Amino acid sequence: MYHQIARLMILKTLVKKIIHFSTVNSTMDEALSFVKEGLEHPFLIVADEQKIGKGRGKNIWSSPKGGFYGTYALPLEKRATEQQILFMHYAAAVAVQQVLEKETVLEIKTKWPNDIYFCNKKLGGILIEYLSGDKLFLLIGIGVNLFVNIDDIAEDYRKKSISLQLRDTQNLTMDNFTSKLSDTLLRFVVEIFENSFSNIIDLFNSRLNHFEKKIKLRNGNQYYCRGINNSGKLHLENEAEIMQLNVDDSEMILEMS
Repeated sequence: MYHQIARLMILKTLVKKIIHFSTVNSTMDEALSFVKEGLEHPFLIVADEQKIGKGRGKNIWSSPKGGFYGTYALPLEKRATEQQILFMHYAAAVAVQQVLEKETVLEIKTKWPNDIYFCNKKLGGILIEYLSGDKLFLLIGIGVNLFVNIDDIAEDYRKKSISLQLRDTQNLTMDNFTSKLSDTLLRFVVEIFENSFSNIIDLFNSRLNHFEKKIKLRNGNQYYCRGINNSGKLHLENEAEIMQLNVDDSEMILEMS
């Protein structure tokens, strides 16, 4: 009963404050600014477009109008563990995948560590930032090409990207997606902070586009991908050895069959 009440309180609080912008440099930067200015409640920053959308590392997320660009800012009562932070990438990816599959007739995949894929092209991405200074905050950035005109995506990213614009998405609207995503994401976040990871593992691996397929690393070695494990790492193995990759190790992957 306690957990049910806690979940309801968290969900209601999460969607209580949504801050909308027409254009921002990035929703992640805006969320960080609001945290520094003293906003202490959970909130969501959304924008119609981003001028400098952030991807992992130094990557840019091309963000023309028609996409969902949002950052959830969640204050934490205690410090998050490395394992919990790792699983936030997967929780957010699964949340997007689950909502899109329920609201459309499309099969949506995940790609380790934090991408959303459709028809073997990138549909969306996740960015996690953990603030552990005077205030403990978890920032979850999500970008999805819902109704983007593919020609509006920056040329450097266009060939590898895809949009749902021309697909059968009549039941999908921006408001509906935002509402369903908020509810779904927060349920997974609660699971993670209860250190309950098995559901996320099963859901992520069941839609992982290279699950049980070969992966080649930059050292030339090939491994079979067994999916994410209880530690939140990607489990790879061949006849000679077992490897476990952290999210930050994704650049070690050269190609996936």
